[in-house]
Amino acid sequence: MDLRQLLVTEIARRRHGNSRYSLRAYARDLGTDHATLSQVMRGRRVLTPRLVRQFGRRLHLGPTEIAEACERHHAGAILRLARLKSFRADSRWIATRTCLPLDAVNAALARLLHDRQLVMRTPADWFFPAFPHA
Repeated sequence: MDLRQLLVTEIARRRHGNSRYSLRAYARDLGTDHATLSQVMRGRRVLTPRLVRQFGRRLHLGPTEIAEACERHHAGAILRLARLKSFRADSRWIATRTCLPLDAVNAALARLLHDRQLVMRTPADWFFPAFPHA
């Protein structure tokens, strides 16, 4: 389950136990602003690795779960970048554009390959099945 879905599920669980539990209270418990949390939950704001780690700790996720959530975030950043016509099949270029460390980019690329969201025909020719034009 991705972290955004976990946030939505968790507030529903807490509201089931206390019908007066608010988004503001949930944001306070997660150590963030209610507007930020609302935007993240609606998909209007990207979960940054810092927020992933912060929310993960506050939701008592293990280090492995937090690391996987960060990796999924990085993979999503690469997929968003792949939609651009100027996209280049180069880890260093991706790292520069996403402001991610090169190791994080390579780990995210490995995840995309494993999940078959990325096919590397050659080192310079990558294909993203979700984006046939890329």
